[in-house]
Amino acid sequence: LRQLLTLLSSAVDTLEGIYTKENTPFPSLDKPWNPRDLSEAVAKQPEVVQAKLTIVAAAEQLMATVRDPYAAMLRFGDGVLLVACLRTVSELNVVEILREAGSQGLHVKEIAAPSKVNPDLLARMLRALATNHIFLEVASNVFTNNRISSSLDKGKPSAELFAKPEERLKGNATLAAVLEMFGDDLAKSYSYLADSIHADPTGSTSPMALAFNIPADEPIFHWMMRPENQKRTQRFDVAMHSDSSRDIESGGIFKGPIIFFLLCFDWSTIPNGGIIVDVGGGLGGNGLAIAKKYSTLRVVNQDIGGVVEKSKAHWKEHLPSHVEKGLVEFQSHDFFTPQPVANASAFLLRHVTHDWTDPQTVKILRHLRDAATPNTHLVVIEGIIPSIAEESSTEVKGVEGAETERAPKPLLPNWGAGVSGIYSRDMLLHFLGGKERTAANFVEVFKEAGWKVVRIHRIEGVEQCHVVGVPA
Repeated sequence: LRQLLTLLSSAVDTLEGIYTKENTPFPSLDKPWNPRDLSEAVAKQPEVVQAKLTIVAAAEQLMATVRDPYAAMLRFGDGVLLVACLRTVSELNVVEILREAGSQGLHVKEIAAPSKVNPDLLARMLRALATNHIFLEVASNVFTNNRISSSLDKGKPSAELFAKPEERLKGNATLAAVLEMFGDDLAKSYSYLADSIHADPTGSTSPMALAFNIPADEPIFHWMMRPENQKRTQRFDVAMHSDSSRDIESGGIFKGPIIFFLLCFDWSTIPNGGIIVDVGGGLGGNGLAIAKKYSTLRVVNQDIGGVVEKSKAHWKEHLPSHVEKGLVEFQSHDFFTPQPVANASAFLLRHVTHDWTDPQTVKILRHLRDAATPNTHLVVIEGIIPSIAEESSTEVKGVEGAETERAPKPLLPNWGAGVSGIYSRDMLLHFLGGKERTAANFVEVFKEAGWKVVRIHRIEGVEQCHVVGVPA
């Protein structure tokens, strides 16, 4: 216990020292979140990020150590109830109502009035959340936002949200879309995890496919494109959204600033006129960020037809010069079929491989290998699951950047609760038919597809990595 306390105390000293030097207080839990505040900017400094990582890991391990095991298991078991509450308050626009009410808060009867829901039930949900430091109850049945709850703000007047419910998630509503998805489709799929394992011990059956009776031969993402799933698809798109024009550390499920594209793989090594193929590139924000910095590079943005059409408009808005010069091409392409670009300098895949199983990922990468030149690079941008074991896997020995700094004892070597998000996302991706991967997993799928991992680029405080391969 004392070792954990020492780590906590030392990390808090570090935070206090940095914030004193910057002449600003650490962000208050009791005040709404303001991402433009100096205190929030300081929170992104590498030394602060490391101190926060230590505090979260040590505090959680300290609680796990002292808590009664029975009570601890029950606490984990009721986590899905909080997700259900979060989805509900988001759909009822509670955060926006409280933002307009100000710091004095609002009685639950007034919070419930616009949606005409039961105020007593809403109060019970808000109280459950407030006990977990989401919202504040400032007086009996009077609630207000705090730093955590205010991050769910969709950025619109509550009256507009109620008047145009079909447009609630348009704009700056990424986190709301994420949590509403967690509390809806994914929550309905959670209970099918055990069923899917019993039905298919290989683990290749998605719990979501069972929950929604999706045919075994139909990928979940294709099912989501059905006309009857339009609202579901729109919400998913917002949840996965990342805007290439701004810092997206808190954008979407998968964190990482857009400048990360430019600080890892050295795009300047690609000759003038070299072609970057953004495979499954969506709106094209990945290639767009690179093209803004390296204006002589050509970009081919590939995705399915409907997405590619949206990509054209996105590029015309954010980088019209590249479009006018003919330096960007938009291709409708299914990456499970042969790759049409045979002279690429680099194939870029961001948040693509984690949507698919290992055999499917190998198929995608094999098509790229077949089209590659001897000098083509493969750049896969994904989170990498840290090993909990003390020793790294033998498969990654010699791969630059594969091994990461281990946490000081007695913390779990992988920093425990400080990095728990990627393990949760790994399970969420399983529900969608995919997976996150360890460094060893990437080495294996690259090898099977004819590629060799030569380095893994990392930035401190950013979960996403550049896994770089060359033809084997």
